[in-house]
Amino acid sequence: MAIDLFDLAGSWLDLLLVRRIIIPTAVGIVVALGVYYLTGQTPASAAVAFGIGLLSVCVGVIWHIAGGSKPGAA
Repeated sequence: MAIDLFDLAGSWLDLLLVRRIIIPTAVGIVVALGVYYLTGQTPASAAVAFGIGLLSVCVGVIWHIAGGSKPGAA
């Protein structure tokens, strides 16, 4: 059984382009950049901004997994 690299990349690309993952990630990145610039651009604020961005990706993945079967889900 051969693994088709293009098929595997297409599957990951389809998952990344899902609206339930893109919306929280985009909002999280905007909030993270805002926190970083408003708190003085220190290494500590960069770490907090990175945590916010990572948390937003996790929220998007959980939202995608949990909201798939509901009729009115986004």
